[in-house]
Amino acid sequence: MTHHEQLTPTAEERAAARGNRDVGTRLLFENDAVRVWEVRLASGERAPLHCHALDYFWTCVEAGTAGQITMNGSDWQRTRVDYTVGDTRFFHHGQGTRTIHDLHNIGDTTLRFITVELLGTAHQGTDGPL
Repeated sequence: MTHHEQLTPTAEERAAARGNRDVGTRLLFENDAVRVWEVRLASGERAPLHCHALDYFWTCVEAGTAGQITMNGSDWQRTRVDYTVGDTRFFHHGQGTRTIHDLHNIGDTTLRFITVELLGTAHQGTDGPL
């Protein structure tokens, strides 16, 4: 397998994903309002499946290419995205919604984001079965 191929999560990782709320590789800051994470993946590195149940946004600060596996209903969807510096996206989690995904750097450069979770935005029903 080359580092450009996307890995498939194990059954154990899928089972633990709902409880994994570490949405970055390093926690930079936290107060009553926000939690700020760095996501830094060298070429070939993969962040495991994790669960977003809070509203959040990320900004790309080092460009690269990622593969991602995301839960879509009861199915897993694979995507490939080329990120550029400054790309920013906001995610709102309504009543009972969450996002479960991984992130795999399938490019040749380090890929890095800053992710900000908005604390106090957790919604009811986010702990249902996968």
